Amino acid sequence: MLQLALANLKTYSRRFIAVTLAVMIGTAFLAATLMVNASATETLKNSIGSSYANADLVIGQDYMMDMAAGDEDKPETHVLGPKTLKAIESVDGVADVHGSANIGVSVNAGGRDYYASANTAATNKKLSSKVLESGALPTDSEQVAIDATYAGEYNISVGDVLEIGATTAEGKEISRQVKVSGITAASNDPMTGSAMNLTIGQSLLNALSGPGETSYGNIVVAAKDGIDLQGLKAPITSALEGTGLKYFQVNTPDEQIVKDIAAFSGGNDQLTIVLLVFALIALVVTGLVVMNTFAVLIAQRTRELALMRTLGALRKQIRSSVLIEALLVGLLASAAGVLLATGIMAALIKILVATVPEMAIATLAVNAQAVIVPIVAGTAITLVAAWMPARKAMRVSPLAALRPADDAAVGNKAGKVRIVFGALLVAAGAAALAYGAIEGNILIAFGGGVLSFPGVLMLGSLFLPKTVSAIGALTSGGTVPGKLASLNAVRNPGRTTATATALLIGVTLVSMMMVGAQTAKASLGDALGSEFLVDVEVNDYSGTTFPAESLAKVKAMNGVQDLAELTAVGSSKSGQELFATDPASLESVLNNGSQVPGSGQVLVSANNEGKTMEAAGFGGKSGTLEMLITESNSLQPVVGWDTAISMLGATKESVAKDPNARTVLWLKVDDSLGNAELRTLQTDIADELNVEEYAVGGGVMEKQMFNTVIDMLLMIVSGLLAVAVLIALIGVANTLSLSVLERTRENSLLRALGLTRGQLKKMLATEAVLIGGVAALLGVVLGSAYGLLGAQSVMGAFGAMSVSIPWLQLAGVIAVSVVAALAASIVPARRAAKLAPVQGLASE
Repeated sequence: MLQLALANLKTYSRRFIAVTLAVMIGTAFLAATLMVNASATETLKNSIGSSYANADLVIGQDYMMDMAAGDEDKPETHVLGPKTLKAIESVDGVADVHGSANIGVSVNAGGRDYYASANTAATNKKLSSKVLESGALPTDSEQVAIDATYAGEYNISVGDVLEIGATTAEGKEISRQVKVSGITAASNDPMTGSAMNLTIGQSLLNALSGPGETSYGNIVVAAKDGIDLQGLKAPITSALEGTGLKYFQVNTPDEQIVKDIAAFSGGNDQLTIVLLVFALIALVVTGLVVMNTFAVLIAQRTRELALMRTLGALRKQIRSSVLIEALLVGLLASAAGVLLATGIMAALIKILVATVPEMAIATLAVNAQAVIVPIVAGTAITLVAAWMPARKAMRVSPLAALRPADDAAVGNKAGKVRIVFGALLVAAGAAALAYGAIEGNILIAFGGGVLSFPGVLMLGSLFLPKTVSAIGALTSGGTVPGKLASLNAVRNPGRTTATATALLIGVTLVSMMMVGAQTAKASLGDALGSEFLVDVEVNDYSGTTFPAESLAKVKAMNGVQDLAELTAVGSSKSGQELFATDPASLESVLNNGSQVPGSGQVLVSANNEGKTMEAAGFGGKSGTLEMLITESNSLQPVVGWDTAISMLGATKESVAKDPNARTVLWLKVDDSLGNAELRTLQTDIADELNVEEYAVGGGVMEKQMFNTVIDMLLMIVSGLLAVAVLIALIGVANTLSLSVLERTRENSLLRALGLTRGQLKKMLATEAVLIGGVAALLGVVLGSAYGLLGAQSVMGAFGAMSVSIPWLQLAGVIAVSVVAALAASIVPARRAAKLAPVQGLASE
């Protein structure tokens, strides 16, 4: 049978092109998806996890357990300090250890003050997250290194002297003069990359922190060569528990990045779940496309297989021959698919990094899983795809197989079973999908999608042919080719359904990803807008008020969309400053415009508890305000001027005379501004308002960094959409080509009855356009529904979902699908038209 299989592959190689392309493209899609998983983790490790990316193990606090136990006031149970550092150093198998500490400092350079984030430098190169561009890392308390971005902007070079200052926990101001020893690469961490980054030694950290033990954000460990990292966790855990530490975690960098990402989504590991689901979707789609293509191919060979059986071949022998063919095709095509995916992903990331400077953190990672799983899955799917139709074909007697067989239609037994089973799958899947969306459980929602979509395909023969025929009747214009194309859709519903299904699968997937990604991005943007409620805040805490002409100039600056002036009018009972502003101005600068306080309300941060706030104006009048609590953790209480006047007795005129009055500015800036433009804007605002640069802050830099990470992930996923489009195009081309080959005698009979070559071409083209258009339209509708429900199940952990439909992109998908269907019909239509009627009628 091996010899027969090899002979078939050699003799009928053109027949296997369709299957090979389907397997290769489908496997490439799965491989690319797995590469996205690995690349996303690696990229995030280089951004959010950049401080520990090179370490072997990371020790961090377990905040959730600490808070649940109520031990926040017992530092010895959760604070990482010098004692824990020494305990880890003593563990056998630990080569080196470093405690990563961070403090905020002011930096005076060129006569101006800047805010900076100071991080301790590791002496071990493996544990150091700093990449030197010039000079050296600090070695004593009189040296610092500065990141290249801010060094270039503020004209700071190696050898310059800076004055840095900090405030200790006791409120003591400490100032030191230090020399710049080196320039480091800019930080990719969204939490620290928005500010100047200084690298300092432990001795300088101790001097700036004042008395008391140093507290580390995390401790990174370098293990000795050959040490099992999972086995090293136990002795480190025992050593830390021996110091009295109770709430901590020991993780590998990959495990830690999962924990860090989970911290952004309320403790749920949504990233891993989403990427896992994406890989499963790729696997399901690959299986559907390959099985559909192979089913058409085996159906075409039914007469050939039946003839072999009449010549004496046993069922087992023929089945083995078909499976060997499938094994060879599947193995070679799967390997080619992995190579194709690697090339596509490498090209996408290279283009991304070259065209978008902020995306320089994007990294291609190809792990063993991304190579082995697609090859095994592609081969297995091809074997299953060949076995099912081959088994069905072997059940038919040789003489019966040589006669034309009826399709499984609604009116026969096979059709009824398929319709009933498909309806059950759709009902069960839709229920699970809806439940997963409501409960915010992506795994249940995915299971519902996996159940319902095959059910929709099984029911395709109910609605696809009739829809194609109905639209064809409306658009045929009474022409003979148009009428024939419309009639063909219902005359052979099985063939119409098979052809439309290939495109329906691809378009549904593409639409689902487009709608889901767009909605997820919009929802994440709203979530970030709630956390970072204001883009830019000008607050120097010195009782400053700003001239009207300066405010006008700031508002007119390039990149500034609007400005709100907040004036201190009183304080809350707990001592918080209370500000008043015009509600219309406030609405224009808030990233979440729905959180504008109404009459009698006060806008407060998430740190406030209760429902009301007792407040008093500077004039002495008091009132009880209803709190409008935001998701932001740093926000001054704000009321509208109507509330300040009516409830606190504060007017603009009286407040202007009060010695405690001061002004804070909130600005809304253009979302398209990059990091460099934002820093320039920060400097320009500080110059115009005559304040120190560190007084111009806000969430825009952090928001921009997080958006960069989100955009990077979505842009990589967009590359997968291009692969999905190829799946759809290959699928429809395969089924249309095989469909035309099956209809050789039918088309020749039409020619013999008077249909011209041009009319035959037009009939096949019209039929392809009708099938492609209907499949694309239904795929967009179905994919949009799946995308919205899937996005809801993912975004449940982040809050309310913001629906965003990319109408233009979806219209483009339909247009491309119709053009692709038309293009797929050209070659087989020309081949059918060239064939003489007599020659076609004689063919088998």
